[in-house]
Amino acid sequence: MRLNKFGIFILFFFFTLLACKEAASEKGDLFSKRDSTGINKAIKPAPTNAVMPDTPIKSSFDDPVAVANNKYSHFDQILIKDLCNKFWGFDMGIDGSKSLSQVDMPGFWLQFFPDGKYQKGSYEKVTAKGNYTVDFQGMTELIPDDPKEKRSEWQLKFNNDVLILIGTPKYKDNQVQMKLSRISVKPKKG
Repeated sequence: MRLNKFGIFILFFFFTLLACKEAASEKGDLFSKRDSTGINKAIKPAPTNAVMPDTPIKSSFDDPVAVANNKYSHFDQILIKDLCNKFWGFDMGIDGSKSLSQVDMPGFWLQFFPDGKYQKGSYEKVTAKGNYTVDFQGMTELIPDDPKEKRSEWQLKFNNDVLILIGTPKYKDNQVQMKLSRISVKPKKG
């Protein structure tokens, strides 16, 4: 049986394509996996220049009786109490596709106070301070005292003495995630 040149080319092309596909799947990159379930089609992202309606959306949190009977109605108060317990020291993070380590953010710490104030810094030095808000969904907004400093909004995730900050698109921080650990004192040089 004799194969012509075109048939050999097709077989070569097919095996090359198959080898490339297998090499790509062996990388293990969680962020490049394809949506095989179709969940992404159901999500419709808001336009970046969208204007939010002025009319508030009604929810069960608008009913004072329902809120009083809901054991989770004071989640923001519980969250603030846990958030304000000691300092938070930087462990690691992600900024876009770049991994961040303690070398990239030496001595970084963050401290929240129950009165709605916060401070952040490096080692013993305070580099910024301001006010913060926390809502019942665990979203916090940091509003620096210095108007030249950038505001930021984060989704808070707790697990014992670990705090995960996930940036949101509100101030274009959605490419940033940080893992912080509860520490008793500010980090020291040396």
